[in-house]
Amino acid sequence: MNFLFKKNYNTKEKSRTAAAGQSSAAFDENVSLSLDDNITKFHKIFGEDTTIKFRKFQNQKNPKIRCCILFVDGMIDNILINEHIIEPIMLNQHLHDKDNLLKTFEEKVLFSNEVIKSNQMTKLISELLSGNTILLIDGCSYGLSLSTKGWPVRSIAEPTAEKVLSGPREGFTETIIVNLSMIRRKICSPDLKFEFMSIGKQTQTKVALCYIDGIANENVLKNIRKRLKSISIDGILDTNYVEELIKDAPRSPFKTTGSTERPDIVAAKLLEGRVALVVDGTPVVLTAPFFFIEYFQSNDDYYTNFYVGTFGRWLRMLGFFTTLSLPAIYLALVTFHPDLLPTRFLLNLSESRLELPFPTLFEMILLIFSFELILEGGSKVPDNFGQTLSILGGLVLGQAAVDAKLVSIPVVIIIAFTGVTGIMIPHLKSPAILFRILWLILASILGFPGYILGMIGVMIHLCSIESFGFPYMSSLSTSFPQKCQDTFIRSPWYKMKLRPSYISPYNRKRQRSQI
Repeated sequence: MNFLFKKNYNTKEKSRTAAAGQSSAAFDENVSLSLDDNITKFHKIFGEDTTIKFRKFQNQKNPKIRCCILFVDGMIDNILINEHIIEPIMLNQHLHDKDNLLKTFEEKVLFSNEVIKSNQMTKLISELLSGNTILLIDGCSYGLSLSTKGWPVRSIAEPTAEKVLSGPREGFTETIIVNLSMIRRKICSPDLKFEFMSIGKQTQTKVALCYIDGIANENVLKNIRKRLKSISIDGILDTNYVEELIKDAPRSPFKTTGSTERPDIVAAKLLEGRVALVVDGTPVVLTAPFFFIEYFQSNDDYYTNFYVGTFGRWLRMLGFFTTLSLPAIYLALVTFHPDLLPTRFLLNLSESRLELPFPTLFEMILLIFSFELILEGGSKVPDNFGQTLSILGGLVLGQAAVDAKLVSIPVVIIIAFTGVTGIMIPHLKSPAILFRILWLILASILGFPGYILGMIGVMIHLCSIESFGFPYMSSLSTSFPQKCQDTFIRSPWYKMKLRPSYISPYNRKRQRSQI
């Protein structure tokens, strides 16, 4: 019985291998003069795929002019195919089979804003799967790719994760052409360049490298081109695939490429000399190089008064320090250095911990994970219900834990404040959770020396990272006023006359001096 099963299995595998070999052979061939042969080649490649539609037709006056169009159902505009391709060819009264039909169709018959001619099956198949229509003509050894894309797309809306109080409210979509047009509208200059490539053996995902010629750093461009060309993977479905494959420090929790869904942020980065990567199928755009200080910069900083922008930036820095340090500092104080606490507070704390069964370290780790579970659960449900779930879950669980004598009230307050400050910078969520727990464990073992040791370790790690050849902390390692104007403070625009030298060393002048 097993022998028969293995024999049938081997027979099926051989037939599949043979079919795959025939498909690959047809894929590598060129277009032939016979229309029937070309149709047979496409049938071999796509097999029984019913989404690939074949439509044969001929000219009414001259039946010898036979054609066939191929398109992917659901990715095309039916009106464009019917009225701009089939109808002009079928009803044309001036076509002769002895003419150069390919040239005549391309220049005089077809109503299409983009026509690509090719005799390679690989090129025509790529165009077909991109949403274009392929026109094959009997007696012609070339095929035409006609632009007929027409799938439904999401409308432009403000990104939910990057809302602003003032400023532009448009965000990228999942269509690469729409995203590039939004960048082009922001920067109406011929120096804005787009370089296209396809990544992914199976998905053939389009990726656009965007930069401003004369401002972008050439070394960064060469570095990114090299890394993109070295990617060998089956598919790219999101920018995070590319980000992890070209990242400088792949094991670091800190990002070395920026990410945003807002075209105004991408335009601002390009004007500073950075480059952008736009991936088809996702609204997230990558920017490089990326520096640590950019975590604390917000687009609201530039759309409000510079005093308000600077204050908001300081709040985000303070929030990041608080979310990392507050649990470790509290644990070090109550465990190793109670003499540094006020006597009244120490007495109240001792009284509140009389009936608690667990040590302070276990309480804090338990509450940290509980808070993250509530946030994760709230983020996976509809917006209105998610906010209510997060608030009620935190209040109910926190009060229940205190009433059940599982945790103390000061620990609940510390962890709640830590969680709220951590939400201020969502892009730093992963490293914040990791180092918060790490510093907490070090403080529980060594006290304040352990906390300081953890801080030094993080600083050493940050100083060792590079982003496409630039030190990660380079924007903070200078004492020149002109280079510090968009770091800890947001200077007024009339003061920021030069671009950052560590990004764009060639064309630094951003504006002329005011009269």
